[in-house]
Amino acid sequence: MKGLNGQRADFERRADELRDRLMHTIEALDRRRHVLVDVRSRVRRHGPEVLAGGLLLAIAGGAAAIALIKEVRARNERPGGERLRALVRFWRHPERVAPRGKPSVSREIGRRILVGMASFVAIQLIRRGVRLTLALPDRDAQARRGPLELSAAAPGTRRPSGQGPV
Repeated sequence: MKGLNGQRADFERRADELRDRLMHTIEALDRRRHVLVDVRSRVRRHGPEVLAGGLLLAIAGGAAAIALIKEVRARNERPGGERLRALVRFWRHPERVAPRGKPSVSREIGRRILVGMASFVAIQLIRRGVRLTLALPDRDAQARRGPLELSAAAPGTRRPSGQGPV
């Protein structure tokens, strides 16, 4: 009977250890979740980049709006003149008015290859930007090398060798 009580105590102690490790893992994941979704700290940390991006968007939007307004005003001021110039262009070069037909096969293949390469480069840049943005402050160097890894041990503690994550 005494042997069973000793085994039970060992099992309870081992279960308590496993529960503690699980709680440390959950707490670490919770801390990282809070760091990832904390917009204020990200904006504080990347303030100049956010400001530069917003400024660029504002400048681009303003330039597009100004160009659109100028085009509308110019079109409203002289619609007859534009129509007359279009008619003269049509009279002098009628072959330029109608579409020429289907582009050559080699030209279409080249266009598709260029679009595919541009898409690939854009996707890779976006992935790298997301990986660097989601990297934790103490793991910036590691984020540039590879994907994030979550450790189950509490900060400042070392896991005994030979034991994997819970």
